[in-house]
Amino acid sequence: MQVGTIQELWRHPVKSLGGESLAAARLTKQGVLGDRCWAFVDAASGEIRSAKQLPELLAFRASFARGAEPAPEAYGDAVAAVEIVGPDGARYAARDPEARARLAAAIGADLRLVPLAPPEDGAHYRLRAQRSAEQIAAQMQLQPGEGMPDFSDAPVELLTLLLEYATPPGSYTDAYPLHLLTTASLAALRERSGIDADRRRFRANLVVDTGGGAADFREFDWIGRRLAIGEAILAVESKTIRCAMPSRAQPQFGLAQESRITSALVVHCKRHLGVNVHVEREGTIRTDEPVWLLD
Repeated sequence: MQVGTIQELWRHPVKSLGGESLAAARLTKQGVLGDRCWAFVDAASGEIRSAKQLPELLAFRASFARGAEPAPEAYGDAVAAVEIVGPDGARYAARDPEARARLAAAIGADLRLVPLAPPEDGAHYRLRAQRSAEQIAAQMQLQPGEGMPDFSDAPVELLTLLLEYATPPGSYTDAYPLHLLTTASLAALRERSGIDADRRRFRANLVVDTGGGAADFREFDWIGRRLAIGEAILAVESKTIRCAMPSRAQPQFGLAQESRITSALVVHCKRHLGVNVHVEREGTIRTDEPVWLLD
């Protein structure tokens, strides 16, 4: 059964920075080819950082350097070079030491930009200290009287992994390789709350246009099932729990801070928007291609 068409495809070459819209994307077991293959680490501790701790990162945007093509399972020196653009239009080449120093100064934090490390390098991904309840509450922007989000839908193995590591070793994604969002769920949040539910706030890899009709959280009904898109088959795993990042400004896209988003997510969809996805069969997908829900 066709449930929609691909409206947009996105990859974010650098974790937490603005990304680039694509006409076609190669999906691998690791997600969109070239997605989140660079990240910032704290210069002193070496711990991976994101906009959860440093919202200033959302003011910058990244794309692959001219002539640089991402390759599957590339690590270290094999990772394709990227170029970063600041909110003032300044450009920074990822592999230029002088440019990296200027970039850290522009962000206003003592950071290093590093390519993806192989999964065997557990020390690179390991948390230097377990996150405190206060840190988690701040990153989630917990509302008055709100308890901790329910993570019970996630596999125990994944939750255990993320107690020790900032991201799954071999990946700079927070937990899952792909994030999918539908126009129906964005419309539902917008209609029920009246807030600016711009799809770019939620940094999905795949935005699926489900057509007109009811505004509801359509993709939740796909959990536990598979989607066929182009050459690829995707397994829909679980609901995505939202942190504070969607509420923050993204100047590169003209998005102002919207502090009401977190409370709207809590009230109208229990902090869930979009779904987490694994790639079951690799392949290329394109915008405007149909999305089929498989039996």
